Amino acid sequence: MEKDNKSLLILGKGDKEYNDRNAARLFTYANKVDFDVIKSDYSEINLIKGFRNETIYVMLFFPYSFWNEHCEIPSDNLLYGTSKMVYEMFNNFFLDVKHQLEQKFSNHYQLKYIINPETAALDRDKVATLNLLKANNVPTTDIITSRNLIDLLNDITPEKGIFIKCRYGAEGKGITLLKHNKWVTNYKVKNIAGNAYLVNYGVYDKWIFSDITERVDLLEQLLDQEVIVEKEIISPDIFPNEKFDIRAYSIDGKVPHFFARINNKNNVVTNFSQGARIMHSPHIGLSREYIDAAMDIAVKASNALKSTFIGIDLMFDGSPDKIKVVEAQTFTDFPDIRYFDLAKYLITDSFAKQNSLQ
Repeated sequence: MEKDNKSLLILGKGDKEYNDRNAARLFTYANKVDFDVIKSDYSEINLIKGFRNETIYVMLFFPYSFWNEHCEIPSDNLLYGTSKMVYEMFNNFFLDVKHQLEQKFSNHYQLKYIINPETAALDRDKVATLNLLKANNVPTTDIITSRNLIDLLNDITPEKGIFIKCRYGAEGKGITLLKHNKWVTNYKVKNIAGNAYLVNYGVYDKWIFSDITERVDLLEQLLDQEVIVEKEIISPDIFPNEKFDIRAYSIDGKVPHFFARINNKNNVVTNFSQGARIMHSPHIGLSREYIDAAMDIAVKASNALKSTFIGIDLMFDGSPDKIKVVEAQTFTDFPDIRYFDLAKYLITDSFAKQNSLQ
């Protein structure tokens, strides 16, 4: 990395040590190679001192304090991930961050964003994200537009169910799966005055799936919210009795690393929260045909979203020629350092070597 003309600003601190580990890893590696770096929280922008170099690369991390206080449990009392007000608040937070940074630094420095504040919140709107991908000919999940319960139930077959996901959520929260003979949700079911309601778990609670089979009343509550309905994707039978998805790290138009999350086919999702096991590239158990297809679509997706750094989640719907983007993750977790040192890659091989960041 050219240490003589570039600096790095890491913004965002976790609400606990575990949630700060990725920013801390990047900061530690930058210091290790004597790179000019400052790590600060969003609330401390005005306290940041000057940098040695004219160009400042800005790496944003998830704003846990802001999210926990203003967004995790919406003040409008809507279900998690269904509040447009919360999404707009989150989006405006990053626009304000950009304004603060430019006010403080633009007269003396050139700012280059690894994650652009103007699009940092985009992946939290699943509808907007998938629409943008579709507009750029990137294959995505099959969306069902109807909110009529009878229509939705008619879309369920013995082989393939449907997912109802909160529009503005992440981390595997706010998911409901309707199968041919079983309905489950990881919203909390709460009885109030003899009536059942879907409600949110707390900020640090686990989101546990509950059986709501034939609970039409609960589904009608859910469909009144901002949700997205998708047909289930059935993984090809590569891992016996298991399903899987791919998390690809798309950075500067390349995929330097990816891994598969593999889980029992009877579990609802492939997320870590349901005990998925991880297999890192290149030892992942997939043929070259599957890997090449995944990498190609991951790069196309990141280009469509105008993202320099992003995690793309993909699934194969039965075969390698039917790969689909399920979600995008702007604030993606860093992979296990034993398999890929993302901090090192960013410092030595990525944004420091290119000049196209906005």
